[in-house]
Amino acid sequence: MKLSRTGWNNVIIFSVMIIIIMINATNDKLFPEDAEQTSGASQTLLPEHSVILTLSILLSDKQSMHFARVGRSWQLTSKGLVVNLSEQQIEQLMFSWQQSSGLVQADEIIIDQTLATQVHIALAGIDETLVYWLYPLSDQLLIYNQTSKVWLSLPAAVSKQLLPVQ
Repeated sequence: MKLSRTGWNNVIIFSVMIIIIMINATNDKLFPEDAEQTSGASQTLLPEHSVILTLSILLSDKQSMHFARVGRSWQLTSKGLVVNLSEQQIEQLMFSWQQSSGLVQADEIIIDQTLATQVHIALAGIDETLVYWLYPLSDQLLIYNQTSKVWLSLPAAVSKQLLPVQ
């Protein structure tokens, strides 16, 4: 069988198109996105590859910290607190928020909201602000994601990484 150059180009183009269609058809079966969240499953606090624009920590009505991305650095403003954090410590705080994951809790946990530390996070590309309630306990850190209505349990040591001031 002898094909011209144009004929071979068409064979290659159609072969590549068929391979792309096969990959797209099997992608959902190989990597399902709608994996159900069950108790004990691990979930990250923030969506994967997210970029934090602002992070506000509301300790009480009179005490709060606000981190805002300014170019490649961070601007820290605090109310009612004296906070001395270096640029490296702030970067580590943001990295902890992006990389931390916890175990999904199946049962609805009832804790007094007045004991919670609220954290508001604005991410690039997402219109609504994510709101988290943090409950540092002696043996664990409970986090309630108000947006997805999910409770997460993290080790107690992580609370020092996510909250610069206890």
